[in-house]
This record gives sequence, C-alpha cells and structure tokens, in this order.
Amino acid sequence: MSNKSKNDLINIIKPFFDISLFFIIFTIILFGLLMLWSASIEFSSNKFDGNPFYYLFKQIGYLCFSLFVCSFFLCISTETLKKYYIIFLSFFIFLLFLVTLDSLGKKVGGSTRWLSFSGYTIQPSEFFKLFYIIWLCAFLDYKKNSIRKADVFIVPFIWFSVGAILLILQPDFGSTAVLFFMTLLLLFIANAKVIHIFFAGFIGSLGGLLVLLTHPYMQARFEFFEPCNNGGYQLCHSLMAIGSGGIFGKGLGASTSKLFFLPAAHTDFIFAVLAEELGIFGIFFIVVLFYLFIRKCFFIGDRAIRVGLIFQGYLAYGIGMFITLQVFLSMAVNLGIAPTKGLVMPLFSYGGSNYLVSILSITIVFRIYRDVYKKSMNSSIR
Repeated sequence: MSNKSKNDLINIIKPFFDISLFFIIFTIILFGLLMLWSASIEFSSNKFDGNPFYYLFKQIGYLCFSLFVCSFFLCISTETLKKYYIIFLSFFIFLLFLVTLDSLGKKVGGSTRWLSFSGYTIQPSEFFKLFYIIWLCAFLDYKKNSIRKADVFIVPFIWFSVGAILLILQPDFGSTAVLFFMTLLLLFIANAKVIHIFFAGFIGSLGGLLVLLTHPYMQARFEFFEPCNNGGYQLCHSLMAIGSGGIFGKGLGASTSKLFFLPAAHTDFIFAVLAEELGIFGIFFIVVLFYLFIRKCFFIGDRAIRVGLIFQGYLAYGIGMFITLQVFLSMAVNLGIAPTKGLVMPLFSYGGSNYLVSILSITIVFRIYRDVYKKSMNSSIR
C-alpha cells in the first residue's frame, strides 16, 4: 500500500476513531488476556476437569459481549449521557439497594456484592462507580460558575454518601475509597476552592478512620511490615511471588505461587503473578501502557474543554483517572503499600462486570474523541 493510500485511509478513519488510543487499548487487552490465562491455568485445570482454558474462554466471552453492548453506546451522544445523568445514577443506586436484600443479594467470600437473576450475576457497584463519575462530571458542568460556593460544593458529597453507605453495607471499602478520591480530584479539576477540598478530604479521612475502628478485622490489613507473622496469608505469598520474579522474571507460565499458594491469583492478585513471571520488565511495561492510556485521556479531555465541551472534558479526565487509579491501587495492594482489599485490576483480572464497565468507559472516551473532533473542525484547534 502506497503512502498516499495509507494517508487517505487515516484521514477517513480519523474523524471517527482515535487510532493511537485503539492500539494502546488493543495492547492492554491482549496483554491482560495472556496474563489471565497464565495466572488461571492451574486453578482452571484443577476445578474444571483438566480444562486449562476455562477462565480464558470465559473472559473472551465477556470481551465479545462487552464489545457488542458498547457498539450501541458508541452511537449514543455524550450529550445524552449528560441529559439523563440523574436517571442513570438513581437507577444504579437502586441496584445497590437491591444487593442489600437477602432474596436478591449473592454472598461470595464474606461480601454481598452481586445480584443474582436466573443463574446470572452482576456486580452493581462496578456500574455505580462509572455512572457516579458521569453524574459528577455533568453536575460540575452545570454548576461550573458556582462550584466555588460551599452550598454547591457539598452536593456531590451528599450523593456520594448515599452510595458509600450502600457500598459499606456489602461491604466494599475499596470502591468507596476510589469514588472518594475521584470526587476530590474532579472537584480540583473543576476549579473548586482548595480549602474546601482539603476540608472534605479531612472529614472523609475521619470517616474512614471511624469505619476502620468499628471493623476490627480491617485493622489487621494495615500490618504491612510483617504480613507473614500477622495472619496476612495473601499478602505474604504475594510479596514472595513479586520478590522471586527479580529483574527478568521466571518466564511466562513459570509462576510457582499460582500453584494454589497464592489465593485469587486470577483476580485480586494477578499482578503478583505478572511480576513473578515477567519481573521488573513486566511491571515497567504495564506501567507504561497505563501511563500512555491516561495521557491520551487527558489529551482528549484538554481538547474537549478548549472547544467548549466541558462535560466531555471532565469525563475524559475522570475515566482516565478512574481506570488508572484502580490499576495502581491493585498494584499497591499486591505490593503491601495499601491494605489487602478485594480490588481487581481492570482489563487483567477475571470478571464480567468489571470488564464490561472498563470497556464501556473506554467506549465513552472514543465517543468523546469523536464529538471533540467534530466540534474542533469549527474551532481554531487542529
């Protein structure tokens, strides 16, 4: 294919599709599927009669379903999300409430986070996190001229508190913490008063401390320095796996920790398997991938704001931080920097709800890019 033909093809695709973002996401998805297969192969073989590909095939199924659902979302204008932002948020708060009902909520591993319908399960908290961010970005756009007023600034925390109470009842402290940080970050981007943000952070920290003191089992998760001597079985084996990987790793598929020593190797602790098999180079590669992802989201968000698409700009920033924050919090848990908590790594850990929400979030970024490109054609930005 000649250079002219290539340039013509790029020019045709460019108004509808961000090619560089596509290749970043494509690489992350392939890398995630590869690591999921490696992390789950032994557990899958043992649990499903010698089938080492069960979790891989299930995850590919989730990917195909997510792409099917998101193909419809790609046709929905971001202005539609903004218009019905309260309806979306209210619906997923209602689903969080349903999780608390014994007849509908499904308990797994000591937490009731799933809704079960006719053998199918969904995790409403994953969807609530995304649509809370959508609501917050729309609110900040509508109130951009008054967000520095205290009575307007406090509104997001009222809605956050409603969701946080329902999340804590599950209990899901990891999602609560992620949403709290996201609220502060987006308020900072929206030019809220710094003193208000610091005060809200202080009050939120006191609330987190109160939750910690009233849940004694959580206090053991803060004993990072000697996890193997304080009942920290998961963290102990996670640190041993990461440490044994060294610089170059043991090689893909060569992890010994996943041989039933490391619990949840294909979900919460998949990063430990990655570090053991691929070493520091593998860690560096995943950090670079998500750095490129959040950098691209910020670039799209900046362009959106500059052409007057404030909601879209905030949302691009929010989704970039939302996914990347979860990735680095998951890494921090595996490294013993953060308390051991059920927080999966987006696009790597096994699970349908988180995978769908991650793909949906990325789809929205693609749609924002398309809206920004159309708007920028009538602007001085090129």
